[in-house]
Amino acid sequence: MGGVKAITFDFWGTLYAGASGRGMRMEHLMSALRANGYDLLEERVDAADRVAWVEWERAWREDFRTLSSHDWLTLMFAHLGVTLPQSDLDALAHYFNIAILHVDPPLSLIEGAGDAVQRLARRYPLGIISDTGLSDGRTLRRFLERDGLLERFACLTFSDEVGRCKPHPDVFRRTLDCLGARPGEAVHIGDLTRTDIAGAKGVGMRAVRMTAANDDPDASVRPDATIDSFADFERLIQMWDGEA
Repeated sequence: MGGVKAITFDFWGTLYAGASGRGMRMEHLMSALRANGYDLLEERVDAADRVAWVEWERAWREDFRTLSSHDWLTLMFAHLGVTLPQSDLDALAHYFNIAILHVDPPLSLIEGAGDAVQRLARRYPLGIISDTGLSDGRTLRRFLERDGLLERFACLTFSDEVGRCKPHPDVFRRTLDCLGARPGEAVHIGDLTRTDIAGAKGVGMRAVRMTAANDDPDASVRPDATIDSFADFERLIQMWDGEA
């Protein structure tokens, strides 16, 4: 491999960490159900939530797609035998999408991430390759904008927008095309072995596993490096770029 020409980042567990907002979502859901005449035990609603999670993970792992908040609620309501007016369903799905914006403490950058992105963006085209969950790519952009990082990324590849998720090669190749780099010239950093490491190495990129927020125990695919800080990542990039 030659020098580094582009870098891509995972979002969750790599750039950002924090609470998911599940408690807020479930509280809002219970209120919406009561407003529509459904007085359900929380245990039943929690069971329906688990049903939705199982199908979300199956689609993520097997179909290479991420279900939206609307999909999630549809699965829950089918399990519960609940029917809400379309306007109420849409409003609830919207809340599920944006709840992450209002968690306390807020979702925050992992230590050193913001400064590292600012410095690396002066030397390399940067991209994000992120699987989305109940919060879509448009919502996640708001965190990047809040932290002054949105304009530092030349390409943003969110699974809900492209219809594919990691480790499918399409999401990596699409981002590399956008960045104008060949796989051997690019580095991807992420926390999950199955999606980030396997996906990047599967298309010929270097892959770095970040452990600062999540030390994934999955050792099925060996990364090119494992690091626990963005200072180490910048040193690694400098070393690899010196290989040209």
